[in-house]
Amino acid sequence: MMHHQMNITAGRHVLSRGTGRPARAFLGRRFSGKQNRRALVYYNPSRISWSQIYPFVFYGAELSRQYDVEFRFVPIDALLEGREANPHDADIVLVQPWFTTPLDVLDQALDRLANARPETQISFLDSYAHNDLRLARTVDPYITYYLKKSLFKDKSLYFKTFEGDTNLVDYYGKLYGLKHDPVNWNVPETILSKLRLSPNFLTSPHFIDALSRKEPPNRAGRKLDVSARLGGQNAHGSYAAMRRHASRLVSKIDRISHSPQDTISFKAYMQEMRAARLCFSPFGFGELCWRDIEAMISGTVMIKPDMSHLETLPNLYEPGVTYLPERWDFETLEEVIHTGLDDEPRCEAIAATAYDRMSSYIRNARFVTDMQFLFAEHSQSDAYLRAA
Repeated sequence: MMHHQMNITAGRHVLSRGTGRPARAFLGRRFSGKQNRRALVYYNPSRISWSQIYPFVFYGAELSRQYDVEFRFVPIDALLEGREANPHDADIVLVQPWFTTPLDVLDQALDRLANARPETQISFLDSYAHNDLRLARTVDPYITYYLKKSLFKDKSLYFKTFEGDTNLVDYYGKLYGLKHDPVNWNVPETILSKLRLSPNFLTSPHFIDALSRKEPPNRAGRKLDVSARLGGQNAHGSYAAMRRHASRLVSKIDRISHSPQDTISFKAYMQEMRAARLCFSPFGFGELCWRDIEAMISGTVMIKPDMSHLETLPNLYEPGVTYLPERWDFETLEEVIHTGLDDEPRCEAIAATAYDRMSSYIRNARFVTDMQFLFAEHSQSDAYLRAA
């Protein structure tokens, strides 16, 4: 239990400047040998990626109890540069490179890993904003599972050629008259049986800790109608055009108060969020956004472009139940905002349901059950040899 608490403390500080180095060293220490299974996680040291890793740290004791496994966590560079951190000791390996990793570097690293111990089960962690599977062709021959924070319900979309590199670039590029070259990621059909969901941003350290203990927020006395601080307006391409369009529309809506567009601290931003009745959360570079969880954890009802094309874990995107859906082109945004503001009892129910789904997921340790597939008996050598 003491080591588990130390793991959690290290997990909270692994990306910190001052305490990050000792935290990373502790999480990457040698296996103790007290459990029969050993799981080694090669993680990308970024806030986005760590939100996918932290629940393995937070629920480490329960994972150990249920699946007789202990985890160690090592930055991905150790694998990509050939410093594998004793992969021979691991029965299960989770690999989480960033999506800009050169394909030849990733392929060589996975090949070394698979050859070092063919019986080791290798799985891939995709923490990326976009919903495509752009690395699937490279990783498919080596992996048993491919974990992602959201999946298309219609799996045929993974094989579609979009104008631009994502479904969102395709849609908003066409909406704003921007030209993009067609992109087909040549996703292998064999990846489909390996796809599994991992949780959204709610499992990042600052969210998971708060949801473990925090009571549902009170909506009484909120003075701000709509939180809509939309960054990225000075970026480029369809993403920036969409953000500018969304911001303009909010600013033109009569009879509402909304947040300004200046930059404020995160603390001030969250105080503002907790004072807002609604939050407008358009897409970013992908459909899922930090803002989604920031709104829901604050008891603020989220307005978001319709998410019915995706599966997520847990399901935080049930139209009219956990959020208010909007058209992708924002044509009904004013109507959705005024309808929400005029029906506070409905908004109270939506905010309570969204918060409860997150809080229940964290407090009931559903992550432990959801990740059960990783600990079933599999032979990575079978998958690797079939593809060789």
